Amino acid sequence: MEIKHHTNLTSSEIAMLWNTYMADTMAYCILHHFLKTTEDKGVDPVIKYASDIAKEHIEVIRELFISEGLPVPDGFGRNDVNSEAPKLFSDITYLRYIHHVGRSGLNAYSLAKGVLARKDVRKLYSTWLQQSDQLFEMACEIMLEKGVFIRSPYMAYPERVEYVKETDFMGGVFGKKRPLLAMEVAHLGTNIEVSNVAKTLLLGFSQVAESKEIADYFKRGYDASRKHNEKFINCLKANDASYPSTWDSTITSSTESPFSDKLMMFQISALNAIGLGDYGMALASSMRKDIALLYETLILNLGKFADEGSKIMIRNGWFEKPPQTLDRDKLRKQK
Repeated sequence: MEIKHHTNLTSSEIAMLWNTYMADTMAYCILHHFLKTTEDKGVDPVIKYASDIAKEHIEVIRELFISEGLPVPDGFGRNDVNSEAPKLFSDITYLRYIHHVGRSGLNAYSLAKGVLARKDVRKLYSTWLQQSDQLFEMACEIMLEKGVFIRSPYMAYPERVEYVKETDFMGGVFGKKRPLLAMEVAHLGTNIEVSNVAKTLLLGFSQVAESKEIADYFKRGYDASRKHNEKFINCLKANDASYPSTWDSTITSSTESPFSDKLMMFQISALNAIGLGDYGMALASSMRKDIALLYETLILNLGKFADEGSKIMIRNGWFEKPPQTLDRDKLRKQK
């Protein structure tokens, strides 16, 4: 069926496009500095591909917003990246960051696909989902070639099909616990990897941030990420499960920031949102009560940290307001 009339963008479509624009303008700045400072030419192709697709998304969304009469977000640009700043992170960290970006894109664009109506927007997100898959595959292959891919924990293969017979399968907070389910192990492994990404970025950002308040905020975030990481690893250890090895998080001695404090705060805000989403999915998939309680505690902890970051951004005039519905009470008061 061909729709003849012009259909306005829905709230979901505006929200997804706005979020994509903000994320890609930030990523483009970060990837620009990565390209300028990478020393391993084997890493160049995946950084270049990530940068190219971010630039393409920015241009397409800008044109779409203009054609729809929507304000184009400020996002991030030249003032948010210092091209001449020295290298802050290792090339392996660049790879892991892009691997994380690819994974995040797969999650975000598949979610977007499920809430979009207009054919042209659905087509955009289908293309972008394919690009994220390609980016993720490229990062995986290069990491495997270099021997730095961090795999999810291994486990023994089940020998037969079984049914649960004990009513205490969910367990309690205290006392003897059943062995971990494969899904519980998988989520613990994923959250170890994501907390490692956060740890590295937070420590590096705390070293170069211009504002002491923001540097201190990043340092508190680093300490919290390290503790979260330890809790996940200890959970696997206590259950005699393997756990992912540590990874190269080399940070140079540079104190000159490649990025504006505004951009770094937005990047950490995005990581906070991803972390909360990952913890929520893990909570829903964890059938042991003690593990569910762990995620509930960490969600509260991370939520408090994210709220503090939002307040810092608002005080500095950096919190660009997402599209929202009309404030009817305010309109009535203006009469």
